Amino acid sequence: MASIPSLFFMAWLATAPAPSPASVSAAVHDSSAADSDSAAVRLVARGALATRRGEHGEVVDPAGVAVDAFGRVWVTDAELHRIQRFDRDGRWIGEAGALGSDVGQLRRPGSVAALGAANMAVLDRENRRVLVYDLFGRLQGVRIDLADPTLESTTGRIDPTWLATDRGGAIYVADPGRERLLVFDTSGGLTRTLGGFGAQVGSFRGLRAMAAAPHGELVVTERLNARVQRLDASGRPIASWALPISPRGAGALPVAVDEQ
Repeated sequence: MASIPSLFFMAWLATAPAPSPASVSAAVHDSSAADSDSAAVRLVARGALATRRGEHGEVVDPAGVAVDAFGRVWVTDAELHRIQRFDRDGRWIGEAGALGSDVGQLRRPGSVAALGAANMAVLDRENRRVLVYDLFGRLQGVRIDLADPTLESTTGRIDPTWLATDRGGAIYVADPGRERLLVFDTSGGLTRTLGGFGAQVGSFRGLRAMAAAPHGELVVTERLNARVQRLDASGRPIASWALPISPRGAGALPVAVDEQ
């Protein structure tokens, strides 16, 4: 079995045992933890990319971050309803979006992820859609309309909170209200749903966030089950391990997977 890539969760770093030959490095934001610092190794910032001040580069409520094929950093801001781009040295190079539901507008954008080598996918959360931009920040269109009546006739209402993509161009959307992941192909067609409510592996309780691993696997975090699950591309559980968090805590439990 291939080793598990390192996993990174936001806020503090701890080593979590996993049921596989490899270990996993993880950091979890849990605002209710009583004494989480006792087992913590602090993450040390190497520099600031954006601040709360300034016309360009101002960030108020950062909700998603990703790096494109040229090393440029994309940051979504849920409060300012826009996407900003920075070069690899942190210099601001452009932005897109404004509050609204029309073409080119956003309502509380969330996750952003590379879609192939030439595009970026952005979850427009309150408009319930997935938008695609080219690497110059130009809108290419709506790839997935999650409010489309035809789609809803199959899936029911979808209230998306998280988005991930894999190397094959598949798009994964988290829908915690129904404790499921929806999988779309690169053209935006629904291919399958994964999960469902439950405590057993392969099901979710308190679905929070996910990331795609290099070999088509998914890593999913859950608040109420206080765990991480690793799923193969078909949704079959491969491994799971506990997170040192309170099920009653707050926080999105964001997760990322490196290339190792």
